Amino acid sequence: MKILAEPIDTIVMFKGRERPIPYKFKYADYNGIRREIKIDKILYTEESKLAGEKAFIYSCQSFISNEQKRYELKYIVGECRWELYKM
Repeated sequence: MKILAEPIDTIVMFKGRERPIPYKFKYADYNGIRREIKIDKILYTEESKLAGEKAFIYSCQSFISNEQKRYELKYIVGECRWELYKM
């Protein structure tokens, strides 16, 4: 997987006081085309501290262009910001 760290627009769900659960997101691919991806499965979630910033990293998979692909989303808690971290 290649590190991208691109900002994305994300729709999330919440269950009580648990961490946010991403549902789908939009991003611009390498051609500049805006794509909307529904998250089919969250494989695992890990909490990390990068440069002193608390973040949640979600390893996910979805069908993108008729292929099943794995990628990682990162939620940076202090900035309330989502990134397409790796693809």
